Amino acid sequence: MFRLLSAAVFVAVFSSTSAVATDRIIVASVEVEASPADIWELWTTEEGLTFFAPQSSIDLRPGGTYEAYFAVDAPVGQRGSEGTHILGYQHERMLTVTWALPPYMPDVRPHLTSLTIEIIPISDTTTHVTITHTGWGEGGEWDDAYVYFQQNWPQVLTAMSEALTRAVE
Repeated sequence: MFRLLSAAVFVAVFSSTSAVATDRIIVASVEVEASPADIWELWTTEEGLTFFAPQSSIDLRPGGTYEAYFAVDAPVGQRGSEGTHILGYQHERMLTVTWALPPYMPDVRPHLTSLTIEIIPISDTTTHVTITHTGWGEGGEWDDAYVYFQQNWPQVLTAMSEALTRAVE
């Protein structure tokens, strides 16, 4: 049985007082009753990622494609996180990918950020999942994208938790 263990998804935002762009980090995490294998399946397969995006293209190898398509009928380049790839992974433990910013933000869209999903077993039935999003610039659309993902990643973790719950019903 899978269930969300905490009522709220934890989000931490880090920024130093020096305002150096690379110091901005978004961290969102949740604990769920699920195995690392079940969570890994959601994040690393096209079928699994449907909890997050209707379609995707995943080639699970370093350098492989990792694209999530949110607007599948939109023109190429406007469908979602296109042009992104896998930087590295540890099976059932960690996945790091490049991540594209929203298509409606043309000033920052060409600049890829870095996204890491960590899967940490707490017990035989409980797993901690953390999303860490880095690589931010500053000003204009960078600030807008940063705020967008501060709100978005907790929602994604909630959707992941709900997908795990539905899988056992």
